Amino acid sequence: MINIEMLEEMFGGDKEITQQLFELYLAENATMGSTILEQYEANDLPTLFHTAHTLSGALGNLCEMDILPAIKEIEAAAKTENTPNRDTINTVVEGLNNIKDQMENHLSN
Repeated sequence: MINIEMLEEMFGGDKEITQQLFELYLAENATMGSTILEQYEANDLPTLFHTAHTLSGALGNLCEMDILPAIKEIEAAAKTENTPNRDTINTVVEGLNNIKDQMENHLSN
């Protein structure tokens, strides 16, 4: 999950910036869980590496605290052309869905 308080503190309490970041993230990454699952099931490790690497940076910048280690695990495995653990993939997909819900709920308040 995103540590929204920490994120808002980074921008001096400007909630509008947080909202814009969430809108941008959702516009670009709303289906990322399915994308990761498809890449994993197709054993497309180079693309999975790129996806995990990009996602790691985006979520790291958004103060994500829970699934970042699992994303980095997928990234490291795919980089060395090793298939990541299915449980790790499932953890990330579930976490991405939770983050999407968290962002959508935050935006609707």
